[in-house]
Amino acid sequence: MLPGSYEDGAFTGVLRQPHSEEDLIAARTAVAACPVGAIKLLRGASRVRRGALGSPWRGYPRPIEDNVWIVGPPSMKNIGATTYFIERDGGGVLIDPPRPSEALFRWLADHGGVRWLFLTHRDHAHHHAEIAARFPDCRRLIGAADVNLRENSFLATTGDVEIKLGSELRPCTLEGQPLSEAEARQAELVVLPQPGHTAGSICLLYRGRFLFTGDHLAWSRVLGHIVAFRVQCWEDWERQTHSVRYLAAAAEAGWLRFTWILPGHGEWQRLPSDGSAAETAAALRRTVEWMERQPKGHMRAIHWTPFIMARLKPKSALGRLVRAIGRGSDLWVLPRDVWSSLPAHDRRRLEAAVRRLRVLGTVVLAIAALIVWFVGRR
Repeated sequence: MLPGSYEDGAFTGVLRQPHSEEDLIAARTAVAACPVGAIKLLRGASRVRRGALGSPWRGYPRPIEDNVWIVGPPSMKNIGATTYFIERDGGGVLIDPPRPSEALFRWLADHGGVRWLFLTHRDHAHHHAEIAARFPDCRRLIGAADVNLRENSFLATTGDVEIKLGSELRPCTLEGQPLSEAEARQAELVVLPQPGHTAGSICLLYRGRFLFTGDHLAWSRVLGHIVAFRVQCWEDWERQTHSVRYLAAAAEAGWLRFTWILPGHGEWQRLPSDGSAAETAAALRRTVEWMERQPKGHMRAIHWTPFIMARLKPKSALGRLVRAIGRGSDLWVLPRDVWSSLPAHDRRRLEAAVRRLRVLGTVVLAIAALIVWFVGRR
């Protein structure tokens, strides 16, 4: 990646600068889609006036292949997750909700409407009620273990979702009915519970070609194979590895195959294979082997929340404090056991930030104790 185009320990950087108007539009879309400002577009860096390019989402919804679309713009409430739409007779399938708008609703209606809203996991569920209200025949489904009964900044309330699926590793229909391996091999749509990233994470397989994964799996351009997000594992890494091991076994058994991997975060990709069950099994075995080499455990939300909040609002008091303690870095907020998952990070710099936090905490406690003592004496 280009020097100076990424921060210490970051997963995102710039491979090359835009060489054409098409490149510049794609770069602007990437900037607009990222909720944590991982890349930036400098003013005056291009000879093309920004106003002449129109919206960063010009060209979206964007066709992938056949009747599968990428829908935009994403919702920042859903952490900028990429969303997809399968256009079908009798109503389509929307995979995770995008940011609602009249233009989006008109486009969905013009393409058959939404019959199913597939919520891959708990933190991609904002706006589900708005979509269901606009398309009254829509049925929503989510993993039962990810149902949330109290809304907050990160999680929507999902108690009224019509279909709540179990976490057992077996294929099922959109209604939650179990499928045999023979039935799954022939089915147009197959739900695959895949707990690990969250307890109720679910994937959707369409026509044995498209695998919609939410935050469970994605493609790594750097590594050249399918990966899972170790740092953003909220539930349990070993459980997530076990789930992917099940997918590999299903491919080895011959009933699971796919050509496209379509995640909520990370890179979507058409796999460099013929899409056979054998090729799918080989790709997933490589993923499992990679996952088994990563640290065990999971990321606690208490560590992730200040990191995300500082990224979402870098000019806020919290954002300024986090970066001041880290001398420009916010990675020290993440727990030590995931530091090894951060590429090209400076461990000594992170440890120094943690020491500064301890000193600052000690000073604050000492001042508070003095104030209490003084008030008591008065």
